[in-house]
Amino acid sequence: MSDILDRFSPATADWFRGAFHTPTAAQVGAWEAISSGRHALVVAPTGSGKTLSAFLWALDRLATAPAPEDAQRRCRVLYISPLKALAVDVERNLRSPLVGIRHAATRLGLPTPDVTVAVRSGDTPAADRRIFAKTPADILITTPESLFLLLTSAARQALLGVDTVILDEVHAVAGTKRGAHLALTLERLDALLPAPAQRIGLSATVRPIDEVARFLAGGRPVDTVSPPSTKEWDLEVVVPVADLGALGAPTGDLSGPAAGEPARASIWPHVEERIVDLVTEHRSTIVFANSRRLAERLTTRLNEIWEDRLAAADVAADADLAAATTEPATGPPIDVSSTDDASATDDREPSRPPSAARTAYLLLLGLTRAGDGAGGREPRGPRTTSQSAPRFGQQGAASSHRG
Repeated sequence: MSDILDRFSPATADWFRGAFHTPTAAQVGAWEAISSGRHALVVAPTGSGKTLSAFLWALDRLATAPAPEDAQRRCRVLYISPLKALAVDVERNLRSPLVGIRHAATRLGLPTPDVTVAVRSGDTPAADRRIFAKTPADILITTPESLFLLLTSAARQALLGVDTVILDEVHAVAGTKRGAHLALTLERLDALLPAPAQRIGLSATVRPIDEVARFLAGGRPVDTVSPPSTKEWDLEVVVPVADLGALGAPTGDLSGPAAGEPARASIWPHVEERIVDLVTEHRSTIVFANSRRLAERLTTRLNEIWEDRLAAADVAADADLAAATTEPATGPPIDVSSTDDASATDDREPSRPPSAARTAYLLLLGLTRAGDGAGGREPRGPRTTSQSAPRFGQQGAASSHRG
């Protein structure tokens, strides 16, 4: 790790060592290829840190190199993403490392880097576009279509200083009409620059790699980084009932219409209880449902089960308190008024019930503990000390209002 990180400035290397245990194989290979100045294609699975590797090298160079005297040539790094979720990429792979590098530089007594970032997409206000045209930022985050429009306008002069182009999600555009249009746009950009920019492609596992590399650099030589990777599976088959043969048997429940079918044992109550158990034991849980109706019914039942558990817990707490206050004293008098208000008073605030978030089109039911953030699912993580109620929500393809 020390060999590859020695290629960075002290502040960048210090931040990375403090934030991560060791670079991944994809990051090591990417930094070796990128630092040589040649075109590079990094092919690695999601989560390997390939996007951070490209951003971190660009940030380190911008932080240590002096800004150009010509303000129109300040933009030196161009990041192109075919996806619209640019804010996530900026926050996770750009702004967070930049803040960490600044803190590391301050701690080491080094000059604090002043790196600016601009975003150009279809949602960018006209005022922000004019600002970038007059005073370009060091890094421009954009989409293929926005880059094309930028190159066909007078604002293309703000790209005269670009020397590095990071193309993310190459697999999403390679071999498509959109990719062909992007390839022409990149050639048009090179024709505008004094010297062709270094291209860094980032792609998930894709085949054939040689064809993707040729698409990235237009037939020029490319250093391909494709470390071996293996998928790790953690799969469990769980049956929430002890005897599957008992399912479908009459329960003896006589409630309901007299002419209707007798109530029979179902697996769903056990599934619902098990899901609530999993939600309370983990930070984040995702449940896949076959239909919107099933997801909505399941969400309602999970909220009801949680409310029942809260009510049962309150009853048990009241019973314990009553038993404690009626037992004969065997020691010094106990001042009940000094105990916790949440368990010693009857007019305490009721527990906040879980809430269900609705969407217009539903394929996925997401279950997340309130207050824990939007982290990934942790299959065997320990239960947190936070006793906040879980939030049962539904997530779909088209967002709507929250109810």
